[in-house]
Order: sequence, then structure tokens, then C-alpha cells
Amino acid sequence: MENLNLQQLISRRKQICDAISEIPSMRRGTLNEVFRHQKLKDGTVATRGPFYNITIKVGTKTVTTAIPKKDLDQIRREVQNYKAFRALSDEYIDVCEQISLLTFGGEKG
Repeated sequence: MENLNLQQLISRRKQICDAISEIPSMRRGTLNEVFRHQKLKDGTVATRGPFYNITIKVGTKTVTTAIPKKDLDQIRREVQNYKAFRALSDEYIDVCEQISLLTFGGEKG
């Protein structure tokens, strides 16, 4: 992050909060496109799909949930919103650290 003065950092912190508050919905996880291969009676292989699922980590387990095609666009937006939220959250932490350093002194470590 470029060197900003205290007022610029406080302004940026507010912008980040405003951007986060405008996120309508979010969903963590990874959206996957899956094709299934099926061996037919004549020995040929047919490819079925695409099918979609979302994979998330829950505790120590990975959970995969099938996604109906009708919900795909909405879920894709929600996953993108989550990624944007994470980026904004990381930036918020950086800005708050910069504010703290300018306000209270000390070195970032």
C-alpha cells in the first residue's frame, strides 16, 4: 500500500466499510464444473455434463454440494462476492495497522 497520511487512511477505512456493507450476499467455497464419464453397453464412453458443485472446508472435512444449473449464476456471484470481501478485509487490517502506527508510533512487525 502506498504511503498515505492519517486522514487518507481514515477515509480509505470508511470506503472499505462502505464497500463491505454493499455486498448483498456471499458464499465461501470453490465452484467446480464436473463432467462424468459413463461406459455404455457397446463399450464406448459417453461424457455427461457439465454438472456443478461447490466445495467448502468445514472443520477438518471437505464438503461438496451439488448445484442446480438454475442457481449457478447466483452462486457464482456469491463466491465472487466472498473473494471481494476477503480482499477488502485484508486491506482493512492493513489500513488499521497503518493508522495505529501513525497514531501510536512503533514499527510494523
